[in-house]
Amino acid sequence: MNIPKESSDINRGVCISKQEVKEIKKIIATILIVLMIFPMVTHEADDVYAESGKVTISASTLNVRTGPGLSYPVLKKVHKGEEYRIVDTQKDWYKVDTGSGEGWVAEWLVSVESSSGEASRMSEGQVNTDGLRVRTGPDTSEEIVTVLNSGDHVTVREAEGDWLFVKWDNGSGWVHRQYVTEGSSGSSPTKKRKNEQGIITDNSLNVRTSPSLHSQVLGVLNKGDQVEVTGSVSGWYEITFGSDKAWVSEKYVEFSPSSTEEPAWPSSSDLIGIITVHSLNVRDQTSLNGRVVGKVSKGEKYPILQEENNWYQIKLSNGKKGWVAGWYVQKTVTASAHEGETSSQKEKVTILYNGTNIRSEANTQARVIGRGSSGDVFQVISKDGDWYEIKLADGTRGFVAGWVVSIRSSSGENTTLSRTKKGGLQDKVVVIDPGHGGRDSGTTGASGTLEKLLTMRTGELLAEKLKSAGAEVVLTRKNDEYLSLPSRVSLSHYYQADAFISIHFDSIMDSSIVGHTTFYYQSHQKELAENIHGSLADRLPTRDRGVRTGDYHVIRENNQPAVLLELGFLSNPAEEANVNTQYFQELAATAIYHGLGDYFSD
Repeated sequence: MNIPKESSDINRGVCISKQEVKEIKKIIATILIVLMIFPMVTHEADDVYAESGKVTISASTLNVRTGPGLSYPVLKKVHKGEEYRIVDTQKDWYKVDTGSGEGWVAEWLVSVESSSGEASRMSEGQVNTDGLRVRTGPDTSEEIVTVLNSGDHVTVREAEGDWLFVKWDNGSGWVHRQYVTEGSSGSSPTKKRKNEQGIITDNSLNVRTSPSLHSQVLGVLNKGDQVEVTGSVSGWYEITFGSDKAWVSEKYVEFSPSSTEEPAWPSSSDLIGIITVHSLNVRDQTSLNGRVVGKVSKGEKYPILQEENNWYQIKLSNGKKGWVAGWYVQKTVTASAHEGETSSQKEKVTILYNGTNIRSEANTQARVIGRGSSGDVFQVISKDGDWYEIKLADGTRGFVAGWVVSIRSSSGENTTLSRTKKGGLQDKVVVIDPGHGGRDSGTTGASGTLEKLLTMRTGELLAEKLKSAGAEVVLTRKNDEYLSLPSRVSLSHYYQADAFISIHFDSIMDSSIVGHTTFYYQSHQKELAENIHGSLADRLPTRDRGVRTGDYHVIRENNQPAVLLELGFLSNPAEEANVNTQYFQELAATAIYHGLGDYFSD
């Protein structure tokens, strides 16, 4: 059959078209991929362009580094208020032209203007609640980075729905929009004040480089210390600290002593200072710029003659006087400050508790050279503050704390430095220890609950109940900051606590485990543990896991009646949800309160 030429051409065209279609499909796929990639590249270029412009240095002195990270060498130093052109960006770092070379500066220590002169896409904000969880992403399922508290200042960098991406001094993350008040600048001008004399109302108060809980700690102040207040911003006082300006929380500064507060330290003539570092310079003035006139060493004791701006004037063994930095000195009261107490060798002490430590020096950090048992009697050689130097059976000498012994005077009358348990909560000293804090978050619950926040909230509720009953309450920490275990125990000893309560929440690999447990370590702590646990068992809806002995530092090293409470398991999702409620925390605080009432009513 003869096929017309036109038909033959048509059939040949169809065959060729199939091959061409395959090629065309490949070309189209390639074009689509390029088109998908192209907008992404353009977007990145836009981001870089948006960050171009100049930076203004925010820190007083800032290192310019050879690369975008703190591990790179320092190229030069720049200063607050100086402006530099941005030439590149990488993550949280800007590459700037310093005029003498290009280097990198940290984004969180500069402010940025775009090339058009407009401020970059940032606004200032202030956290309006305590315990605000900061997460790695804009969702409650994201991992918790840290927590912020009411009054903390942040820079808002980005928004996504109900979430804000914020930065602060040393971190960044996502928070829910409703807990940040935008427009509250973290750089509020300092209100100048006349140089007023303030009195610190709490122990171990951190002194910081700027008015933020995230700023560097320069040192600490203690109750009764006097400071010169030179300015203020919301929630903070600017003070003179040595030769520097520094900041402390306004909550712990008074301008006139309150008659309801615990009396301040005795006069300087009744104080001695114990050096707490291995080598400390003695200077001719209250400044680190003062001329060095001598050196003192750890453990040495000197009379404190004067106090000025947290510097102590001491008298050296050669008769010379000089000033030492107060944040390296532990103050204690001399024997003369205790009216009616003598160091007569006719006095004897009787040990009240089994396992009482006998130490080489008159402080709780000194080496233990022996242990006494309940009923042991020792001859008193001398008195050093609240410590007795005693003569041991082998003729050697040691020191025992006055709050764990009873005293037999030369007349044969028995006295004791420990307070009576009777009379209820009125005037009893209760030290509340909210476990963990700061960089130590404690355990983390199945849904991300941080133990350190629960212990703080429960401790504050308990403190309010005890204060209303007339007790003197000491919190080992009042905010989210780290405090070492020995420091917590030292506060118990310093205040001669009638009861020390350490609050915790538990965790274990087995998520089915639930309940509350009370721990004690020394025999004289058992009665307190049983009273508090009995009240917990009566009032808490969780499983009763009983009273147990536990080898925990804050009760093992504590000479006072002390307990450690585990109020629930965060590793169990249901119990985690329960202990997070205001109802449970109120219930737990009420139960501890009544347990203490039972203990002090015996």
